[in-house]
Amino acid sequence: MPVMRARQLIQRPKVLIKAGDWKAGKMTRNAFPMSRTRNFQLGVRWIWRVDVLEIDGTECRLLTAFEPSKNGFLAWLSYRRGDSYTMVARLEFHGSEPGLHCHASCDDLHNVQTGVVKPYPSVRLPNARAKHRRDRCGITEASALATSFGFFRVTMTPNGAML
Repeated sequence: MPVMRARQLIQRPKVLIKAGDWKAGKMTRNAFPMSRTRNFQLGVRWIWRVDVLEIDGTECRLLTAFEPSKNGFLAWLSYRRGDSYTMVARLEFHGSEPGLHCHASCDDLHNVQTGVVKPYPSVRLPNARAKHRRDRCGITEASALATSFGFFRVTMTPNGAML
């Protein structure tokens, strides 16, 4: 993958290679890997899915999840780099914080640490004290997927495939 920043990668269209299924409950250990020895797992109250995407021949994974009782939503994009994954950006909504926001690094992605969910340094946009345009997040499977696919520009599928 050419050297680029998170914003550039987010804005590029991605091809859906393998659509995930919605699941409820604790994630399996290998659903959203970060490295050979580290995986990310959500708790039992989350409804989630992982889609496999491709951009310029590089595999990406998109985790979309929501937790209705806490009004939580997340959409995380990572891309494969060697035998690990690098977190590109985390789109999130928490009922206890203001608005839908994104965490991403401003550095070139080749300089971002692999194998971790929260690489250092990253910034929150918009800032927690700034005005947020989307301050509510009514969540269903359809709205969560639309928000996730829309933000990360998942617009294309392989020829002959259905979404």
